[in-house]
Amino acid sequence: MAIKKKQILNLGDPLNQNRLFCPISKTALMPASDAQLKSFNNLVKNGQVHDRNGDRIEGEYSDLLLNENFDTAYRIRLDIPQLIPALSISLEGLNLVNSVD
Repeated sequence: MAIKKKQILNLGDPLNQNRLFCPISKTALMPASDAQLKSFNNLVKNGQVHDRNGDRIEGEYSDLLLNENFDTAYRIRLDIPQLIPALSISLEGLNLVNSVD
């Protein structure tokens, strides 16, 4: 039986949520809530979001991982978290909703 990627990394499973850590802050990563994603996508739409390389973030996101401090975000592409510090998104100074659904 083939195992699907989502079965390997089911971020909705509490056992998996504390297995991924921010390579910058060393704190646990958690999936962004619907409210956080909505807020993030509005900031992206307004051109306010950049990665740590200074490149402007574009598009709409349906998945993000946030560190416990809500100051760093990581994109998820093809169900794979992009945990590369240079590609992380600094949320410092941005008004992102700091609550989890």
